[in-house]
Order: sequence, then structure tokens, then C-alpha cells
Amino acid sequence: MRAPLYIGWQLTNACDLACVHCVEESGPGRAFKDEMTREQAFRVLEQIKDEQIPYVAFSGGEPFLHPHFMEMVAFLGAAGVSLKIETNGRHLTEAACSALRDHGVRAVQVSLDAASPEVYRRVRPAGDFERTLAGIRCLRSQGVEVEVNFVPTAFSVHEAAEVADLAFREGVSAFYTGRLILAGNASRARGLAPTEEQYRGFFEAMRAKAAEYKGRMLVRCHEMGIAEEVRYRMANPAALFVIIPDGRVKLLNALPFVCGDLRSESLPAVWKAFLAGWKSPKVARFVAEFERDPALLQGLHRWIRL
Repeated sequence: MRAPLYIGWQLTNACDLACVHCVEESGPGRAFKDEMTREQAFRVLEQIKDEQIPYVAFSGGEPFLHPHFMEMVAFLGAAGVSLKIETNGRHLTEAACSALRDHGVRAVQVSLDAASPEVYRRVRPAGDFERTLAGIRCLRSQGVEVEVNFVPTAFSVHEAAEVADLAFREGVSAFYTGRLILAGNASRARGLAPTEEQYRGFFEAMRAKAAEYKGRMLVRCHEMGIAEEVRYRMANPAALFVIIPDGRVKLLNALPFVCGDLRSESLPAVWKAFLAGWKSPKVARFVAEFERDPALLQGLHRWIRL
């Protein structure tokens, strides 16, 4: 293939929340100093269109905070690209939801990490549980497909099954969850990770919910650890890559390796570098070292060019 089938694009590292589990270390005032300009971003969009890449996901940070967010959404909609938005849910007003519908957005994935306002505020200290629910309902009222993402922590993992039930009642089409990644903010928050006993109960509950909602709501729980997943990807590279806000491209969100820069390189050229990157000895050494020392993920944002 000349290009990936899927691109995950982190539009900005700015966010209006500072969540305790945020892998990207996003937050207020956290935008990169050299995030892509409008001209640079639209050059990438044109290549996505020209290379007929079928599927893109916009995330952040908070993608709604990007100054050209809706303009970029409209471009991909007009180009016939299937687009998903990953958001914290704070910006899902009626006007925004109707615009997403009009631009043909395939789905919006909303982060909902608790089933109660009290636990939600512990995960997202400046967050508003009811506001997030209202955003989900607004999307549904506009006919936009909604997915929910849940990140387990030691103090929220017990609510995972309740969140899945809540998502189903709200008409959500898919519920995604998996292990907490101990990088970014999560690597510095003491006692944040669930215990192995909590994880066992969590995985069992998610398997039960997957069976309960089969054919009605997709429930997908990623049980693999990072090292296991990366070893699988080394043998079976997925047809996707991740663009970070400054235009550089990563092999995988949970790895520090960069394989190109779309500000100065073409998308097909970066794609070739991506495929070659998975065979790099640097990646193999990192995985071996990570298995001995999981704290290496704390350096996730000290990027290594392949």
C-alpha cells in the first residue's frame, strides 16, 4: 500500500482539563510551541484526500480547542473520508453536534471514566459529569453515532460495569476500555493503577458485559500489556500511524519512536519509514528493556527518531 488505511491525528496538546491519567500530559497552556500551522495541516489533509486514506480520527489534547478544528472536519467530510472525533465531551453543544452531523462525522468517542460525579471529578478534577452526559445526549439527538472510552484507575475501576450499562442506556454504539497506561500524568500519580486483583475483576466484568450486549453494543476490552502489544505489532504492523501536533509521526502512541515529519516529508515517504521502523533494532531493544523496567514509559515524550 502507498499509504496507511487509518490515521490517528492529535491536533493539539492543549486541553481544558488536566486529567490524572492523561498519557499525553495535555492540559491548559500545554499546546506545543511548534504545532502545525493551518497551511501545514491542510497540506496533510490534501495528501490524505489524494492518497484516498479511508479513515481518520481527530484527538488531542482536546481537538475542539484547535483553531481550525471544524474547518478540518468539513474538509474531510467533503472528501468522503470517514472521520471519528475523540473528545472529553465539554464542547458538545447543540450547534457543534449539528455541525458534526452535517459534515458527515462517522462517530464521536467521548471519554466517560466514571458512573458518578464524585468519582468522575477524582479522575478529571475540573470535569463535569452531567455536562459530559448532556453532550452524549445531544449527539444522539442529532443522529451522530457515539462511542464511550473508559480508562480504569484504582478508584474508578469498580464503576466500569456501571459505565457500560449507562452507555447502553444512552444509545452508545461501542464501549472501549483496557489497561491504564502508566505514562504521562499517570506515571506520576501515586496509587493510580488498579491492582492485579482489581484488574482480574475488571476483565471478568467486561467479558460479561461483552456477552450481555452482544449484537446491541460493542464492548471491547484490551487486556494485553504494552510490551505484549508492541511485540505483536513488530510481527504484524497495523496499517495506521499517529500524527502528533507538530506534524511528526509516531509508530504507536505508547512508544517514543518517531518515523517522519509531515511538515517536510510526503505522506507516502513517511509511510515507508513507518513500515521500516517496526523492524528497527532500536524498537526491539526498547521493548526488551521495557520488560525489565516498565518505568521507561515515563520517557514517552522524549521522542526518538528512527
